[in-house]
Amino acid sequence: MVIRPGQKIDAPSMSRVYVQTWQDTYLGAVPYYYLYTMSISRLEQAFLNEMKNKHVISFVAEDAGRVIGFITGGYERKGDYIYSGEIYTLYVLKNRQRQGIGTRLVSALATQFNYFGIYSMLVWVLKENPYRQFYEKLNGIYLRTQRMPFAGEMLEVAAYGWIDTSLIIH
Repeated sequence: MVIRPGQKIDAPSMSRVYVQTWQDTYLGAVPYYYLYTMSISRLEQAFLNEMKNKHVISFVAEDAGRVIGFITGGYERKGDYIYSGEIYTLYVLKNRQRQGIGTRLVSALATQFNYFGIYSMLVWVLKENPYRQFYEKLNGIYLRTQRMPFAGEMLEVAAYGWIDTSLIIH
């Protein structure tokens, strides 16, 4: 298994991992119709557009030539005064979780953030996400919860933050 920078050619695989993990994780937490109308091709285009943005960083976890997880991130998007970086997405296929892949992806992103002078970061996670304690295990500090509109409903999201990203680099 290798962690490497994401490339445009990875967009279809990233889209497949995204849809599969949402459908595996969020059934009952987000509207059913949203999960089963997710479009791999639409997401693929979104990832391609995101990769054109020089401020978005991505890494993929690849095993035997197959993408099994990925992370994207960049500058914090809502103007937080303390946290300058943000994890935008982090997904690992369900059958490959709890093997250290997510930790290695977060570490790769934090290392790249440090290279660019970004020393703090946060992540927003659906409060109903059963895996959100992953961020606590990485010493992410619970910051706050807020309600956000999503697929026609108001869902609660929780923010976790790291004031010093060098502490999670392995």
